[in-house]
Amino acid sequence: MQRIHQKRRNSPNFLVFIALLTSCSAAPDADGEMPPVCSFEGPPRARVQSASALLEYFKTSANSLDSLRQARAITTVQVDRLPNDLSSLPAQRVDLFLRLMLPSAVAVNDAVAADRVRLLALESSPTSTEQDTLFLADLSERYGLATPSVPELLQRVDRIPIGLLLAQAADESGWGRSRFAIEGNALFGQHASGNAGPSIAAKAAPVRMAAFETICEATRAYVLNLNSSRAYAGLRSLRAQRRRENKAVSGQELAGELLRYSERGEDYVRDLRSIIRHHGLDDFNRLSGTEPRGWIQIVRSPAEGPS
Repeated sequence: MQRIHQKRRNSPNFLVFIALLTSCSAAPDADGEMPPVCSFEGPPRARVQSASALLEYFKTSANSLDSLRQARAITTVQVDRLPNDLSSLPAQRVDLFLRLMLPSAVAVNDAVAADRVRLLALESSPTSTEQDTLFLADLSERYGLATPSVPELLQRVDRIPIGLLLAQAADESGWGRSRFAIEGNALFGQHASGNAGPSIAAKAAPVRMAAFETICEATRAYVLNLNSSRAYAGLRSLRAQRRRENKAVSGQELAGELLRYSERGEDYVRDLRSIIRHHGLDDFNRLSGTEPRGWIQIVRSPAEGPS
């Protein structure tokens, strides 16, 4: 299904949308530096070769999906990519897909939230340092603003409800079973244009889907898309309004502002809301990341699919 208005392809910021700037941050390291949120450093905590092995890892080493519905935090041990045999677990596929997506969803949202906290501090401060000026210039370029504006950035630099993120990933990737998702972590139906980053060609249409090194990078590009594209200005306005009213921001509500994400329009919005409601995905909106951080490597043999 062709996606429309994902990003203005003639925009000079499209390369930023695909590759993203590495200054999206997580928690400071020992030297006070802010490491890139999608940088997987050090050896993986585990190497698994199948969906069933990943399911077993989560059962023995991590919180269950049901326990996370009541939790406030999740250890951000991210999975680098999808196992290519999720279809082999029909009874557990949905829960496993949601569980492997959650750490990246939380990590990316936490990085956005860290930038927002800094913006709020700048908004209330009458003075700024050279470092602040560089931060605002970098953030403005990343979010598609011609000139730095703290009020406008605050409209854009904010969390995307995890319930909405998970629903779109599920819908766009067929719950992790699509070829695009397996071969290139193309989880959100984002189109590529020209030579702007890695991509995967569709077999039956003249379309190329943006490909990403990891699930985290795909998630980060998706969040930036919703937070910067003109097509989703309504989503950002509604989110800001709920902030001013001190009300919760839900995926159910913001889904209504995604009519232009898909040419399916209202049907697409209804599908997203049905997924969110049926699987209780807005239960995860309050999650934030906690230590220890790390990552899990999905290992594939040549015979099993792309490596």
